Amino acid sequence: MSTVPTQGPCNPACTKVVRFLTDHEVPANVGISLPPYTNIDHYRYINIFVRFSQTAGDEPPVDLGVIFAFDANGTMGARRYVNLEQNVSSPQSTNFIEVSGRGSWHGSPHNISSYLARFPVMGPFVEVFVYNRAAIARKVSVWGYLVS
Repeated sequence: MSTVPTQGPCNPACTKVVRFLTDHEVPANVGISLPPYTNIDHYRYINIFVRFSQTAGDEPPVDLGVIFAFDANGTMGARRYVNLEQNVSSPQSTNFIEVSGRGSWHGSPHNISSYLARFPVMGPFVEVFVYNRAAIARKVSVWGYLVS
């Protein structure tokens, strides 16, 4: 007996690319976001790619923060989460949704750093924040790859 793969609107998986920032100049020691929140409903995971200019391996990084919310205005937006799958003592601590770009330098002559962070979709809307920890301005790009 042979089985026929189930066909549906996202079988095989649906995907989508979201461009949050592309070569955006981020001033020194500044954290920014570019509203509004982006609709990512109907997807299960978001893979967020971060790329930034960096000329030496010992420079401070560009870090990524993520907020999930219920609408484009950020209603009920949250930057902290707790995963209750583990059986640990009460009370549960919340965790920041923030990723460090430290150690992601590609070296010279490329003079860029890049990294990828994968998150389960925890709300129908998302906004990203980038934090330039360096004392110099940086060109930063943040794109997302959504997967059903």
